[in-house]
Amino acid sequence: MDGFHKLLTGEWVDSITRLPNHEFAKRIVDQLKQSEDLFYLLHVKLKFQASSDDLRNFVLSRVSSVIKHSVRIPKDFVCKMEGNDFCIVLHGIDDKEAKKIASRIKDSLHYLLLTYGSEKIQIDCDIEISTVGGAKDGDRNTL
Repeated sequence: MDGFHKLLTGEWVDSITRLPNHEFAKRIVDQLKQSEDLFYLLHVKLKFQASSDDLRNFVLSRVSSVIKHSVRIPKDFVCKMEGNDFCIVLHGIDDKEAKKIASRIKDSLHYLLLTYGSEKIQIDCDIEISTVGGAKDGDRNTL
């Protein structure tokens, strides 16, 4: 119940993206490791140039919105990790569907062109797919 309280009070919420943060994600992944069910984890590593913290925060906020709209809410959930990374937990799918979701996110971010003042920001990313729980704990692929 302590974790739930930390999420509700904002202690485990990223202030920029308003998503659950890396501490929450670590706790959830640790619990998922014990599950009989198989979960897919997508680790999204963003690549973009930001000339200031304000610009970086703007990009992270926009990217979080794109990622949230690329997953199956409420079945999947997105967490903001440290730096420019995100973690997405997927459930009730197979390897093919996980790769399809990762590809959709990668394409959405690639075609996203953000403008901040006079700056234009192009985003690229790498997405690592791994499993946790079930019989396949730890398998990894990169998209």
